[in-house]
Amino acid sequence: MIKFFRHIRQSMINQNRTKKYLLYAIGEIILVVIGILIALQINNWNENKKLRNQEITYLHNLKGDLKTQISMLDVYIDYENIIIDHSNDIIEHFELNGGFDDMDSVFPKLNDLTTRWTFSNANTTLLQMLNSNQINIIQNTELKEELIAFNQQIDLFAKNTNINNTNLVDNLTTDTFVKVGGFASYGNSERMVQKFNDFYPFKNKIVNDNALKEIAIQIINEPKNKLEIMNKVSYRNTISSLQKSGNEALRVRTEQILEMINNEIDMSN
Repeated sequence: MIKFFRHIRQSMINQNRTKKYLLYAIGEIILVVIGILIALQINNWNENKKLRNQEITYLHNLKGDLKTQISMLDVYIDYENIIIDHSNDIIEHFELNGGFDDMDSVFPKLNDLTTRWTFSNANTTLLQMLNSNQINIIQNTELKEELIAFNQQIDLFAKNTNINNTNLVDNLTTDTFVKVGGFASYGNSERMVQKFNDFYPFKNKIVNDNALKEIAIQIINEPKNKLEIMNKVSYRNTISSLQKSGNEALRVRTEQILEMINNEIDMSN
């Protein structure tokens, strides 16, 4: 083919047909340019397809992480419900009896208030994308911005939760509940034990001594102890109510982003 065009070009020159040769030369250049543009377009199309496939892979991984996060949030919400229900039961018992009496069902619930649940960020794919700057592979600008904001929200929530666990539960309330909660005689409630057993093997070590139970009731009914216990039970209830609300709000946000990702995946099919 090249020899054919060269032959035509040489023939035109020999015949002194300069004008026609120039037109031919221009046409040949145009054809070459068009060929290059087509090749570039094909290459760009292949690259875009490759990036889109990579993006869809990331979206599927993000989807899996978000589903895991929702499941974990359900666990956190259920746990906070236990704390809220049990602290409410303790307050109701105290109000009805003018103090603490017949504590076999109350002490285990009081002991439950010594526990807390650590918050974990399940969105490992999003963290990897942000750390490697791969977040820019997400073509949907709104979705990308939502993911960035979501990571900031969940990171802040995790830090606040773990700080509150340390400062407001471990350091402020747990010591008191352990000292006067009859832990050795009663351990935790069945509901709390089952909750932990869903994830880790767990069993209380119970000390079978009725004298300890009597001493625990005497100590918890001392005026100073009653005041401290009820203040901290009420405070623990407030903390859990706030934590539950935060978990529920974060769950709604996670569901919204999951829906956006599902829509983006559906558009690619």
